[in-house]
Amino acid sequence: MGLKRTYSRKAFSPVLSALILSAVVIAVGGAIWAFSQGAMTITAEDYVESVINMTDTISERFIIEHVGYVSGELTVWVFNYGDVDIEFKVEIGDNTWPEDWMGLASKDIDSVPLTGFPPSSGELNIRVYSRRGNDAYYRLIVPS
Repeated sequence: MGLKRTYSRKAFSPVLSALILSAVVIAVGGAIWAFSQGAMTITAEDYVESVINMTDTISERFIIEHVGYVSGELTVWVFNYGDVDIEFKVEIGDNTWPEDWMGLASKDIDSVPLTGFPPSSGELNIRVYSRRGNDAYYRLIVPS
């Protein structure tokens, strides 16, 4: 009969398996840290942007300075006395002017002629609203 050889069935030594396990734990920990770092950076940037937008919304100040009706044309003057530029529209009932947002720089005044809107006698409620959601109101009594 022949000689029988015995082989060791151990694949790795305990030291080598501990090193591999430690490397896996460190790699998984690094991946989790990188993911959380990226998520927090995005969250912080979104927070800063929303605070800046909220500050601009709070700093936005405008009024309807005057409303005039001459020769069948209604004109609304809007004064921006705030520290930020605004974009606005004028609304009377279901009608809105102009089609696109109208820009108005800080500390500036501008007029909006409302064509195609013959006001009847009585009361007109005029609303100027900004893109950021602030409003200014004016009530005009049109004589008969």
